Amino acid sequence: MKEISFEESLTLENPLYVDVRSPGEFEEDHIIGAVNLPIFDNDERKEVGTLYKMAGRDTAVLKGTEIGGKRIGEIINRLSEVKGRDIVIYCARGGMRSGSVAALIDSLGIGVYRIREGYKAYRRYVCERMLSVNIKPEIFILQGLTGAGKTEIIKVLKNSIDIEGLAGHRSSVFGGIGLKQRTQKFFETLLLHNIDELENERYVIIEGESIKVGNLHIPANIFAQMRGGHFIYIDTPLNRRVSIIRDEYNSFQEHERIVQIVNSLRRKLGSKKADMLIEHYNSGRIDEFIEILLLDYYDLLYKHSLEKYEYISVIKNYETVQASGEVEKVIEDFLSKSQ
Repeated sequence: MKEISFEESLTLENPLYVDVRSPGEFEEDHIIGAVNLPIFDNDERKEVGTLYKMAGRDTAVLKGTEIGGKRIGEIINRLSEVKGRDIVIYCARGGMRSGSVAALIDSLGIGVYRIREGYKAYRRYVCERMLSVNIKPEIFILQGLTGAGKTEIIKVLKNSIDIEGLAGHRSSVFGGIGLKQRTQKFFETLLLHNIDELENERYVIIEGESIKVGNLHIPANIFAQMRGGHFIYIDTPLNRRVSIIRDEYNSFQEHERIVQIVNSLRRKLGSKKADMLIEHYNSGRIDEFIEILLLDYYDLLYKHSLEKYEYISVIKNYETVQASGEVEKVIEDFLSKSQ
């Protein structure tokens, strides 16, 4: 067994990261591409942790060995079948969990690496890079009113970073409907991974966002670089904006939550308009519901801020593929003239 830093693991030719933390820890954040082979499930981890606090280390170790013994054997059986990969084990802090698995694998003559300080070292690496990472390609930002279809265009274009997709939130008051928001930690992991994947491209396209996406925040260094990009305005007719939003939200059956959100907007909309919205929604008049929200809430909220930017082009969005092609053409023309 060889103990290495996370940075050293990046120099391995074909690493297979094996995360032996609990599923809950793994879901919160993990190294991109890692497989989760937990020694403890979520409840077992909690039980061992409680014993550590209440009865001391030795008691916790005994209980952990009892619970995890069989599972460690299963992990080793799975990893013994891995061929042509550098096995890299990590747990929360490079402690007992990764140590026990790595030591047993090593004793069987299977080459294995163990990350010093475990996930903690990886998280420190992400945080440090977020402070200094430079988006190397030219940055182009799509702006437009709510429902303009910016996200649909982003999904079509290959040189793009879907901030809302990474966050698991559409960055609006209704933006969490039907989605599960990721943690801040995993959002940053995914964002850094996307930036690294596109570092050799000529340009990158990102949807314009405020610094807050749901309950998450775009790291300040990244947000500052986005604000320094070139802006393209997506101008979409109202009826198409209504259609885009209806199609995106139509499959989600969160009726009570939608009514609750409308009620939370009473001070901004006024009670009469809020009652009208709820009536439209409950009566199935969804297009009317969306149109009122767009005109009387979202457009009033964002129109002024959108007017602050200088745009290199305004693109009419009548159809997503057509608009995406125009975005690419505008960018190519801009880069050609800039050379």
